[in-house]
Amino acid sequence: MSKLQHPQNEVEELFGKYLIAWNGRDFQGVADCFSEPSFYALPEVDISIPNRDAFVVLLQKVFAGLEAEGFSHTEAGQVSARACAERMAIVDVKSLARLRKDGTLIEMIDAHYIARRSDDGWKFTAAVVCNPGWEG
Repeated sequence: MSKLQHPQNEVEELFGKYLIAWNGRDFQGVADCFSEPSFYALPEVDISIPNRDAFVVLLQKVFAGLEAEGFSHTEAGQVSARACAERMAIVDVKSLARLRKDGTLIEMIDAHYIARRSDDGWKFTAAVVCNPGWEG
């Protein structure tokens, strides 16, 4: 069995692109960071996203709710990636803080992603919202 390549730099680049698009309300840019189809697992519901157009519609709804709460931007803590198969990685992002314009916290979460490298580069295939410090 060959040793898996460590994807940390590439995944940090993907997450950085994702976060810039998220904070810029560039819904197509956010969707472009994900494969088709993709999947979100939230504590209340699972969301299967068949394509980027559906992702953009979902993001418009999500941001309508965030904007109603005074959302300004998201800041991320540590991003770590572990190769789990050839061209696949598990990505953990600690302390994702959604902040209001006045700097107060809307929510703090951790996120767990699965990323896959294709000919077009790395893309997220799934995202799971986790409670902060869930790994203990």
